[in-house]
Amino acid sequence: DQDVIFEKAREHWAFQPVDAVDPPNGAGTEIDLFVRAQLNEQGLTPSPPTDDRTLIRRLTYDLTGLPPTSQAVSQFTASAADDREKALETVIDELLDSPAFGEHFGRLWLDVARYADTDSTYRPDTKTPYYFPFAFTYRDYVIKSFNADKPFDQFVREQFAADQLGLEENSPDLAALGFWAIGPHANRSQAESLDDWIDVTTRGLMGMTVACARCHDHKYEPVPTADYYSLRGVFAAVNRIDELDENKLPLSTAYHPSKLDQIDYEEKRAAIDAKMGAVKGQKAKNNNKSLAGKIRDTELAKLLTFHPGAPNHMMVVQDAKKIAEPVVFVRGDASQRGETVPRRFLKILDPDQAAFPQDSSGRLQLAEKIVSPENPLTARVFVNRIWGYIMGSHLVSTPSDFGLQGAAPTHPELLDWLAAEFVRNNWSTKHLVKQIVTSRTYQQASHHRTEMAALDSENRNLWRANRKRLSIEAIRDSFLAVAGSLDLTMGGKPNELWAEDYTRRRAIYGFINRFNLDPTLRAFDFPTPMQTQPLRDESIVATQALFTLNAPFVIDQAKSVVQSPSFLACSDNEARLRQLFTDILQREPDHLELPRMLKFVERENRPLTWDLVAQGILMSNEFQYID
Repeated sequence: DQDVIFEKAREHWAFQPVDAVDPPNGAGTEIDLFVRAQLNEQGLTPSPPTDDRTLIRRLTYDLTGLPPTSQAVSQFTASAADDREKALETVIDELLDSPAFGEHFGRLWLDVARYADTDSTYRPDTKTPYYFPFAFTYRDYVIKSFNADKPFDQFVREQFAADQLGLEENSPDLAALGFWAIGPHANRSQAESLDDWIDVTTRGLMGMTVACARCHDHKYEPVPTADYYSLRGVFAAVNRIDELDENKLPLSTAYHPSKLDQIDYEEKRAAIDAKMGAVKGQKAKNNNKSLAGKIRDTELAKLLTFHPGAPNHMMVVQDAKKIAEPVVFVRGDASQRGETVPRRFLKILDPDQAAFPQDSSGRLQLAEKIVSPENPLTARVFVNRIWGYIMGSHLVSTPSDFGLQGAAPTHPELLDWLAAEFVRNNWSTKHLVKQIVTSRTYQQASHHRTEMAALDSENRNLWRANRKRLSIEAIRDSFLAVAGSLDLTMGGKPNELWAEDYTRRRAIYGFINRFNLDPTLRAFDFPTPMQTQPLRDESIVATQALFTLNAPFVIDQAKSVVQSPSFLACSDNEARLRQLFTDILQREPDHLELPRMLKFVERENRPLTWDLVAQGILMSNEFQYID
């Protein structure tokens, strides 16, 4: 009964206005005061600060997804010995200003936005996916937005309706519309596409499971079927432009291919155009499909997707020329048309439900409702995502479900204080991140404490820092970084991550095949881009160890480490071993590691010995986890 559900919802914490209560009295940051008050209530005590080396590694990984250099660790530890607070302020600001910041936090948003370089379907006639040749322009827009600290409310407006914000023609910000254009089901089912658009909007931005109301009133949340079809009406009035229709897609001015790449592309393009021209009007014998279309959708699409000299268009959407009033489909059946409903916002968040203008889709008006400071969900949801990404556990453990079936926040007053501060500081992600990492709560040690674990085994009250496993992207990027092989070139066409000619660029620039997701990514819990993702699972399976043991990519990086100038300059085995630990783990080997590994080297004494030693250190838990 929706009346009963609405009554419950009116008392539910997530639908209450954000209440920025003052933190308890005491010394420390506001975050620490909230956390410490709860620790005291539970009979818990915080852990001591972690050591300087661990902290600089933690900060560098959490803010950039990359390991620090040994020089950066030495510089920080030396500075911290004189003035730890000043050294922290300096290094945090440097990391926030690093281009790697946007690449790391952009990946968080790409999980929410279900980013991929292909559609979800497969062409049986060509045995290839449907490519999205220009999806990368959306990925790059996201990275640039986080690096520029674009206010999150503006970030949302642009993704919903950049074409309605008065931007200049071919503005790179038009690529924000890829939020819709890169979704799954584009080449299969409009109904599934619309369902996906509703889902990514409501779960991704507001933590509400609205898509469940497609066939009937939501059984557990305050979402009547009419609300689903009101939103469906917004998106049904939006047309996605064919990803291969270059004449209708705006050309981005953000990319400048080299002259040689352009010439090579033009030669290959001319050959494909000639091939299509030669079969113009002909049909395949087995399925009566256009032969020219087959060439276009495979050879041309692949050329546009990967060739660095190809033009760089932006995937966009536009309002339909004819805007129809939405109609409820009874039991979700399009053939059973029920009542007409206006395009409008959700009743639980907008009791008046004023209709959106009839002469447009209402995308912009929907975005304004979502990012309104009066909306109690959006800031809370985003703040919770950022907190979980940095801290290794969320304040609300169901980050895409803040509804009646979702988890309650562990620290409700802290969540509201952070959300209010986020909005008050112009929806600044960098300000939010800095608030979190400058807290003692973030900087405490991650060591197990038996007496505290007996009271709070899951660390819900944050009596220690969480030990975190690196994502597959951070693991891959770290292999390249310590090997001196990492290519820091930003933006542009996607590259293969593991093929024989794998890219040395960061993993965020890797090619993501939605239909056939890379098995190595899957083995390390990379989420499917078939729908918006709340968070990443963390599994420990044998295939992960087999990858680090046998993958040519890993073996290549181990070989590169022992070919570095610093390693080759070493005059004896002890110096070589110390150099490997410094380059890979940014520390000296301890009193047990040094004699054991020296004994192994002296016993083996063959050409591949040092490669194996380097690979062994790269495989260690210490390399793949953040303390």
